[in-house]
Amino acid sequence: MKKSRNDLENWVRYSTLGIEMAVIVGGAVWAGVAIDRKRGGNVPLFTLIMTAVGLTVAIIRLVKGMKQ
Repeated sequence: MKKSRNDLENWVRYSTLGIEMAVIVGGAVWAGVAIDRKRGGNVPLFTLIMTAVGLTVAIIRLVKGMKQ
């Protein structure tokens, strides 16, 4: 059975959204860890903050991408 072009387009669109989410969250976590390493201290404050910011941005991007 052949897949239609629409199925392929949907697969590409949703997989791209997943990759975007991973890059956004991963980049935010990496930035938070880097800031915390330079800042020093016992509490990974910037890692937590940047993770929350990254997740928020990724979810907003996901919702906007799903509406299209």
